[in-house]
Amino acid sequence: MANLGVFAVVSTLVVLLLTYGVPLFLKEYFPWQSLYKQRHGRPTVTTKSYKGRTALITGANGAFGSRAAKIFAERDVETLVLVDVRDCSGVKEEIEKELGEAGKSMPKILVWQADLMTFKGCQELGAKAKQLEHLDHVLMTAGILAFNRRESPEGWETSIQVNFLSGALLSLLFLPLLKS
Repeated sequence: MANLGVFAVVSTLVVLLLTYGVPLFLKEYFPWQSLYKQRHGRPTVTTKSYKGRTALITGANGAFGSRAAKIFAERDVETLVLVDVRDCSGVKEEIEKELGEAGKSMPKILVWQADLMTFKGCQELGAKAKQLEHLDHVLMTAGILAFNRRESPEGWETSIQVNFLSGALLSLLFLPLLKS
């Protein structure tokens, strides 16, 4: 009889461990829910209107940049500056088409090309941004993913140059414009 009681206690503990312990372990070490939410979640945009504001987006040809540009345009931004190393005219046309179909007002959309692989390209972008009447928002989504080691003209590894150094330089160049 004592063996039956021990067996019942042990089997209960095993069932509890399998029921509650394993999912907690899996959640800790295999974050599937978190990955699912990142992939299928909707971005939270708290600002309802950007009326009268100017937004500049680097990497506007990419997935994040083009989607952000559309969100800014849908929320009545006055001036939208699309910056990429490639021509962003396609993104501009998509925005104009979507806003035209929705019957919304068109923002002034500027398409600029800038090579963030060089510091000179960043400085040219900073100088060009000074020509804007004002600058309220900067979204820097430009970046690269390089699998082979290459160097920029300045001698930096390309991922470090574009993803970090150019972003830091642009931040310093845009900061006075954002403060004014």
